[in-house]
Amino acid sequence: MTQRSRYRRTANSFDERCYKQEGIETVTKTVCVIEDDELVRARICDMLRASGHTVHEAESADMGIDLIRSEKADVAVVDLLIPDRDGLEAIGQLAPTRPDLRIVAISGGGRVGPQVYLDLARQIGADASLVKPISEADLEAAVAG
Repeated sequence: MTQRSRYRRTANSFDERCYKQEGIETVTKTVCVIEDDELVRARICDMLRASGHTVHEAESADMGIDLIRSEKADVAVVDLLIPDRDGLEAIGQLAPTRPDLRIVAISGGGRVGPQVYLDLARQIGADASLVKPISEADLEAAVAG
């Protein structure tokens, strides 16, 4: 049995997309994943889709910002170290203009280690932060809030 088949779509009074897994109801969201590493991005997107979320992928900050605006994303998962524009700059641009957007900062390192970057991300508007590699449970908890 695939992981996706453990979920079944249900309706609730708020007309949101919901899935039940083993008796636990989960509200699904539209998530934009901004990650330049194709393999990491694919893995994160696969985990989110397996939980029933609608996922949009972006390999750059500019592409991700455009997707978030056009697709009305509920959540942005933002890598902090990306080539075109760093994720901190993207978070700084998104947080004040989309207060309803949940922002999850992710990082796997850098010269000073990931925690320094993740702490900065929290200061400028990220709602949650995760150190790579990311577990499915941690990702789902961060996205759900």
